[in-house]
Amino acid sequence: MADKKYDFVVVGAGPGGYVSAIRAAQNGLKTAIIEKDNLGGVCLNWGCIPSKVLLYAAELLDNIKRADHYGIELDCEPKWNTEKLRKKKDEVVKQLTGGVKILLEKNKVDIIRGVARFESANSLSVTDEDKNKGIINFESAVVATGASPISIPGVEIDRENIITSKEALEVDKIPDKFGIIGGSFIGCEMADVYHALGSQVTIIEMLPSLMFNADEEISSTIGRAFKKKKIELKLSTKVKEAKITDGGVELTVENRNKEEEKLKFDKVLAAIGMKPNSNNLGLEKAGVEYDEKGWIKVNNRTQTSVENIYAIGDVVGGALLAHKASHEGLVAADVAAGKPSAADFEHVPYAVFTDPEISSVGLTEQQCKDQGIKYKVGKFPYRALGKAIGMEKIDGFVKVIAEEESDDLLGMHIIGPHASDLIGEAVAVMEFRGASEDIASLIHIHPTLTEAIGEAAMNVFNKAIHIIN
Repeated sequence: MADKKYDFVVVGAGPGGYVSAIRAAQNGLKTAIIEKDNLGGVCLNWGCIPSKVLLYAAELLDNIKRADHYGIELDCEPKWNTEKLRKKKDEVVKQLTGGVKILLEKNKVDIIRGVARFESANSLSVTDEDKNKGIINFESAVVATGASPISIPGVEIDRENIITSKEALEVDKIPDKFGIIGGSFIGCEMADVYHALGSQVTIIEMLPSLMFNADEEISSTIGRAFKKKKIELKLSTKVKEAKITDGGVELTVENRNKEEEKLKFDKVLAAIGMKPNSNNLGLEKAGVEYDEKGWIKVNNRTQTSVENIYAIGDVVGGALLAHKASHEGLVAADVAAGKPSAADFEHVPYAVFTDPEISSVGLTEQQCKDQGIKYKVGKFPYRALGKAIGMEKIDGFVKVIAEEESDDLLGMHIIGPHASDLIGEAVAVMEFRGASEDIASLIHIHPTLTEAIGEAAMNVFNKAIHIIN
C-alpha cells in the first residue's frame, strides 16, 4: 500500500464519518475515508436501518390482522417467512450502503479499506486484509469509530446464545422464549420485533421503568402497551448470572426485595449499554485525550485535545444517535475548512420505533423539576383525534412543556403513530426560540396527526378545542 497525503482523513464510514467526508470534499478538501468493515457503519448495516425494516414488517402484520375491521376479508391467517424477511432486510441494506459508496465516489472521496492507527498528530497507518501497510499523512483527521455493546459481570456475550442487536437483526431462528436484558431504546424495539415474530418476550430492567430517561408518562404508557401485548416486564430487577444450558440460557435475577428467581430462555439479548471504540487507535501517539471510560474529549467544534484531530459520533459519548453523529460530521468538515461552525446539542430529538412510536426533544417534567424551572404543561390524547381514531391507533398523546412566565417551548414528548415524523415541528420552534403559543397559532391540516400538536399547545392555556381542559 503506497503512502499518501490528504487534507482531510476520516476513520470510520458510519453516518457521522461518511457525511463528514462528503462535506469536506464539498468544501474543496482532498479527502479520504478509511473503513475496515462495511460502508455505512453499524447504523446502515446492523442497526437503525435493518431494525426499521423488521419493525415495519411488524407494523404490517398488525395492520393485516386488523384488516377485517375495515371490511377486508382474508382467506388465511398471515404467517412469517423469515427467509424472505431477511432477504428484504438485506436488499434495503445493500441499496443504502451502495448509495453511500456512489455518493463518496461522485464527491471524489478516496475509499481506503483497512485498519487505521494513528502514528502521530499528522499521520496514521493503514493495514489492509492482506497485512499490507501504508502511511497516510494528513492536515486534519476525524475519528468516527463508533461504539460497541457492553456486557455485565456474569453475563458474557457469546453472540450465539447471549446476543447483541447485530445478531438479533439476523432473525435466523425465532426463539420460543426471548429474554432481553435492558429496557433501553434498543431493548424495547427488539421486544416489539420478536413479539411480532411470535416469541414469548420478557424484558429485565434494573431500573423501575422502561427507557428511564424518557418522560415519565411516556415510560409508563409504553409499559402498559407492552403488558397489553403480553410482553412480560420485570422492572427493578438485576441479572446476577447467566448460564448456557442445553436448552438455551438460564438467568438468575434478583428483584427489589432481594428475592432470586431463575428464568429460562432460548436466546437472550444484551441491550445494556455501549462502550466507545477508542482502543487500539494509537490515540496516545497523536496526543488525543479521552476519559477513564474511553470516550474521546471534544469541544463544541468537535476538536479533540489535538486541534487538527476531530472526533464525532458515538465515540465521544453523549446521545448515541446517528443524526447527532451526522451533524457533528458536518461541523468537523466545516471547521477543518476554516468555516465558522459549532455543534449545538440543546435541541437534539430522538425517536424509538416501538408500537406505539415515541419521540422527544428538550426537557422532561422531571428535568424541569430537578433544575428548578417553573413550567406549565399541555397534553392532547390521540383518542380524541379523528385521524388516529380512523387508524385504530388511539394509544398515546402529545405533551408540550413551556416555561411558566415566558411561555418558551422547553420540550415536546410524543407517543403514538408517526411520532418520529411529528417531532420536527417542535425542533424547529425550539431552535428559533419559539413559544407554545407560536405552535398553537399555526394552522395544522385536518384531518392529520399534526392536529394533536396544535391542540396540546392550546391546552397549555386550557384552550384546547377537542378535549375538556
